[in-house]
Amino acid sequence: MAHEIDMTNGRANIAYLGSRNDVWHRLGTEMKPGMNIATWAKAAGLEWSAVKVPAIVHLTSPDFDHIAAENRFAPVEGWNHLVRSDNGRPLGYVSNQYQPVQPADILAWFDRYIGVNDMFKLDVAGSLKDGAVIWATAKYQGDLKVAGSDHVARLLMSTTFDGSGATINQGTTTRVVCRNTMRVAHMDGSAVIRTRHSTKFDAAKVGKELAAVAKGFAQYKAMGDAMATVEFGRDEVSRFFKQVLDIPFETKAEDVSTRKMNQFEALRDAYRATVNEGTEGNTVWTALNAITRYVDHDRATRNTEATSEVSRFASAQFGSGDQMKGKAMGLLFPLIKDRIPVAA
Repeated sequence: MAHEIDMTNGRANIAYLGSRNDVWHRLGTEMKPGMNIATWAKAAGLEWSAVKVPAIVHLTSPDFDHIAAENRFAPVEGWNHLVRSDNGRPLGYVSNQYQPVQPADILAWFDRYIGVNDMFKLDVAGSLKDGAVIWATAKYQGDLKVAGSDHVARLLMSTTFDGSGATINQGTTTRVVCRNTMRVAHMDGSAVIRTRHSTKFDAAKVGKELAAVAKGFAQYKAMGDAMATVEFGRDEVSRFFKQVLDIPFETKAEDVSTRKMNQFEALRDAYRATVNEGTEGNTVWTALNAITRYVDHDRATRNTEATSEVSRFASAQFGSGDQMKGKAMGLLFPLIKDRIPVAA
């Protein structure tokens, strides 16, 4: 099933620090303060290796019946598959030059990375999509209150076995009252940091990068505070939801697909729920939180009910749900950008 936490060895391959009730997906192995990074890697199911094996085309179609059976296995010169050492599951398709960095090493690298600034503490690690995506978060220890609401800020690290060789570090925020999440990069693309593990570790450079992430949290606060001051009436909210869903304004309801109308009504419900949770209505901030609530908690997934929450989590952080949040931010930001103080 697409977009889910890796469970290929019969358990959720994720480890977390703190209460299970504080973890969005409520899955995985609980960790204790002071545990070393090797223990984290084992608990997160990251002890396997990514192994390169030759890529081979197996010609099984009837179109190739004229080819002798012994010649129907054709190597793909210069290319390999990455597979997991523990179960043989494929992870990616890479060239001969690609040198994989192993999951446990990625986590150890992230631990060293955040160790440059003691304001960041590892709190989650694991994998998605059968292990094709490795990710971890480090909780920022500073207080963050946006539009009057407490938020938890984190550094999110993710890397894939797709041949890119790059790791992405970026800031994220979670609103405590409703556990709605948002990537800071949706407001400021410069908050995304791409690194390569093959690059010599430069503590001074990493320190500047982590400082930039912390600055991004302050910018997110300024954005949210500004959004809470801008009125956004009922008609404007409806038009905004239609923009997010690509529903033309002039189209009659009976001419819109049932799927789109269901999504539109679900967004309206998310808006009402956001207000009921204590957010003042009729502001740009309310509209944004309606989107994040819908994506994080209400949006339908294509998986079975048993895995829908896991699927929704991954989509909200890395997939189409995250893209919807970015689109919403892009539509709303022009309404408040002139109200954000210029950083010194």
